[in-house]
Amino acid sequence: MISWLKGKIIHTWKITSKQGVVLDVGGVGYEIQLLPKHLAKTEDTTEIELWIHQIHREDGTLLYGFIEVDQRDLFREIISVNGIGPQIGIALLEDFEVSQLVKTIEENDLILLTKSQGIGKRIAERLIVELRNKLHRFIDNNKTNHDNKKGKESNQFSKYIEEIYLILNSLGYLDNEIKDSIKIVITNEKENPLLLNSLSAEDKA
Repeated sequence: MISWLKGKIIHTWKITSKQGVVLDVGGVGYEIQLLPKHLAKTEDTTEIELWIHQIHREDGTLLYGFIEVDQRDLFREIISVNGIGPQIGIALLEDFEVSQLVKTIEENDLILLTKSQGIGKRIAERLIVELRNKLHRFIDNNKTNHDNKKGKESNQFSKYIEEIYLILNSLGYLDNEIKDSIKIVITNEKENPLLLNSLSAEDKA
């Protein structure tokens, strides 16, 4: 099973509504269908990394490529629904980001789902019924990424506060004066990290 490929784009192709690339990986050319929005991003690059879903059929093997692993994994969930084929999965992921599509399914939003090409009311209902309780891990992944980012920002802000304390202390300010100044900075924490990051040590002082 091919799960991931990295290689040089040697050709782009389009057949009716399907489009993709031929990827040279170690001298072997893999024909891979992409989301149209991903294909557009390949115009300025010759090398690309793709997460792959592979489908075996009697008449050959089909490869579907995605820039992000969550897109590939959600595509797999979509086509696991009875009667839902790869082109419906491609259409949905072309129109929605992963978090948006998960939210749309969990909120039973038939109107929004049916705006995608090839998605009728019955298909949208089937997706909602079969997937709305199976997509929690995609929400958890997004929450974890958000929490990690928030944690890094918090740690960086604490570093700036420590720098301010040391600078003011070295300039002879009293401890209570330094603490009062820091309180003012902390009160406006959301606005100040980027400001502090842009200042030199002298400017901070």
